[in-house]
Amino acid sequence: MPSPEETTAAAREFLADHPDAEDAFAALVERDARGEPWTFADIDLDSGRFGELVARDLAREVDTGYRLKNPNAIRAAIESGPADAADTTDTATNSSTVPEGSNGNASETAAGDSVMSQVSSVAAVDALTFLGLLVGLLVVAGARLVAAPAVFQRGFVVSPSNDTYFFRYWQERLAARADGIFDLGLFTDMGGAAGTRPLAHAVNSWLTVLLGGVDAAPVVVAWLPIVASVCLGYLVYRTARLLTSDVRVALAAVLFYGLAPVNVVYTSVGFLDHQAHQYLWLGLIVAALTALGVDVARRLEHTDAQTAVRAHARDARMWLVAFALAVAVAASAHAYGGSPLTFVPVAAVVGLRVALDVRRDLSSTYANAPLLAGLALGAAGALAAHVALGWHESIAAVTPVLVAGGALVVVGLGELWRRVSLPPLALVAAEAVVAVGGFVAYARLRPGDINRLQTRANDLFFREGISETASLFSPDFAVVFGPLLQLGLGFYFAIAVLAVATWVVTRRYQPGWLVVVCFAWYYTLLATIQVRFAGQLAIMIAPFAGLGLVYLLSAIDIARPVAALGRGNDADSSSTRGLSTRGRPSHAGANSNSDGGTAITSLALPEGSRLRGYLAATVALVLLFNLLLVPSLVGQTTYDRAQFDAALTIDSHAEDAGREYPQNFVLSQWGDNRMYNYFVNGEARSYGYARSNYDQFLTAAHPDQWYNRFQDRVGYVVVTERENAPPTASTYTALYDGLGAGVNDTTATGHYQLLTSTEGIRTFAVVPGATISVPEPSSVGVENGTVTATTTMTVPNSSGEVTATGTTFEYVRHAAVSNGTATIRVAHPGEYQVGTQSVTVTDDAVHNGNRTVVQPK
Repeated sequence: MPSPEETTAAAREFLADHPDAEDAFAALVERDARGEPWTFADIDLDSGRFGELVARDLAREVDTGYRLKNPNAIRAAIESGPADAADTTDTATNSSTVPEGSNGNASETAAGDSVMSQVSSVAAVDALTFLGLLVGLLVVAGARLVAAPAVFQRGFVVSPSNDTYFFRYWQERLAARADGIFDLGLFTDMGGAAGTRPLAHAVNSWLTVLLGGVDAAPVVVAWLPIVASVCLGYLVYRTARLLTSDVRVALAAVLFYGLAPVNVVYTSVGFLDHQAHQYLWLGLIVAALTALGVDVARRLEHTDAQTAVRAHARDARMWLVAFALAVAVAASAHAYGGSPLTFVPVAAVVGLRVALDVRRDLSSTYANAPLLAGLALGAAGALAAHVALGWHESIAAVTPVLVAGGALVVVGLGELWRRVSLPPLALVAAEAVVAVGGFVAYARLRPGDINRLQTRANDLFFREGISETASLFSPDFAVVFGPLLQLGLGFYFAIAVLAVATWVVTRRYQPGWLVVVCFAWYYTLLATIQVRFAGQLAIMIAPFAGLGLVYLLSAIDIARPVAALGRGNDADSSSTRGLSTRGRPSHAGANSNSDGGTAITSLALPEGSRLRGYLAATVALVLLFNLLLVPSLVGQTTYDRAQFDAALTIDSHAEDAGREYPQNFVLSQWGDNRMYNYFVNGEARSYGYARSNYDQFLTAAHPDQWYNRFQDRVGYVVVTERENAPPTASTYTALYDGLGAGVNDTTATGHYQLLTSTEGIRTFAVVPGATISVPEPSSVGVENGTVTATTTMTVPNSSGEVTATGTTFEYVRHAAVSNGTATIRVAHPGEYQVGTQSVTVTDDAVHNGNRTVVQPK
């Protein structure tokens, strides 16, 4: 609420512009003194002057009409007379004036200018605020570069995690097929890439072609996630600033988003997966829905209800926002496999938004016209991509169509509800009936889609053995500490503010806050089921976390008070905008909102070095947990030097041996399998074989028996250390502890040639093995029925090289005499001692399965 001095100045300016309105103005003062609200029909002012009265912050809307703000200050203005020309000029530079003679459109113009100053104030941002935003976005990028040492190795880009190599597989294959950046026909024939994440694959490959072709693929892999994250950081900034009109909250939101450990993991350097695409389009959906909601609410602060919604529906800038919403909807439908989940909160926002409109006595048609258009156009785009390009499954393309169609029905229902004056709560129940009925009808018309939806739901929510499937509130972390590890302290700031915002939305007309409240609770629910959704939750709670931090700073008196979500001037009124008047600053960067709050549009450091130090220390302390947690969580997804060296060693060995796929397939634990195969043979499309066979292989009692089962399907094996090791008599023990060579009291193998051995990892080539044939065992001094072949080996280092300092040991293989002969299979070349004779086994003999005969004396 403006101060009495501000109200007096605004009233004198109004009288200077319209001296003939003095009597009508005085009549309003008297009426207000009697406690009587008034409407436009009760006063002697035309629509232009009425709109100007509201725009100048001289009147406010209540349940039954309007009341003056600071009536005593207005009475003083009437008694002192109109402002002179100089006063008028000065005041005009700091108030929302409306050109005289613009009649009914004057208030719309003032409202539109006020709203759009919040939507597009980039050009007018001050240097300190711009610097703060730049630093915030640099923090977003910097946090995602924590993994850089593990990603950039030996001139390669070693992407974190396993699934990233699936995206790299399709990126390179599509880019190799493309005939330039205008070869858009490629997207109609994407093969397996069109299945569940077609847009992500299409964008990855197109950018690769744009930057020079397949050779540029590592550049896209490394930097696309960071670029997308920075763009999303700006959307978080705009969303938070739209909601709160407080640049400090917006910047804090960027920091909390940028340093949320789980989000950093999924968008770190080299992490080419669907998340970077999915998160960006999700952020655009939320930003667009928020902008549309905030626009209507702020217009209501300057004019009557029906004029406000009509102005909203006619504003070309809102239609641009609607177009952005349409692009985001169409893109989200094809960004990843679980895209139907994205539209559940969108449907909730539309349904509850219409109920708020009805409660506020607004035309839901006008209030939601751009929103409906955005959803409809986006749904059409999603469906067109599915039909024309063959992208994604039908359920993914149909879901936004269902949401858009349902939104149209709900808006029509809301219009009817308002006209017959039924209670808004009953409308919510009716909307639920419409939603259930629509789903039942769709299930009967397209049962195949429902079955596929159930399959996708099982894949998303009921897969086991993957760390992502745990709950954010897992008992393993005492429930309450899971969010700290995944989201940082921002979660605890956010959850308290989210609860307040939820209460505010139920009491007041706040369609902008409704958007982030719905999305935040929705992704909290999903993250409770599976922590994989915590990445989206980090985006949704960022504005709440930023608001909570600024509240904390203001509570300890080292920052200006924050006004967002306060009680405002009339908390019980349905028209109250919800901003408090506490602590209005008198210096630059603070402007009065028409709802009685304080809009802080620029940064201002506290006076005094001590307060500045306290401010910096408090912010640093709050963010310290995130700064400490990010490296450890990111480190769980990256590949260390030993793992990548193992991949390069295998690749070098396969090239020297002339092995092609599938003879150079690498069998490893499934979580690393795509990485190894990407760098060895390029076939990183699936890890299904490894997941089905690797554990059985390690627990088998006789590793050599698996050679025949492999049937040229496996060329290499990587064994990593396990906490819960299989039984002693197992393949794991023979290969990891015994190096396949019989050390540490294990049995040597004849088909697994040790390539590298480092702490935590062993790498083997699967070989036919050379056979040493002993036709007359007695002639070489063997009398007990068992022939032994022994050679000395040196363990290669992590690069696969044999050095003088390597560990040496004896490789011993045995064979029983049968029918007067013995045949010994060995996996290593070398000089073997067989009884009293020695024989040389070459590397070619090992790899080709040749036989070497021990000649009798």
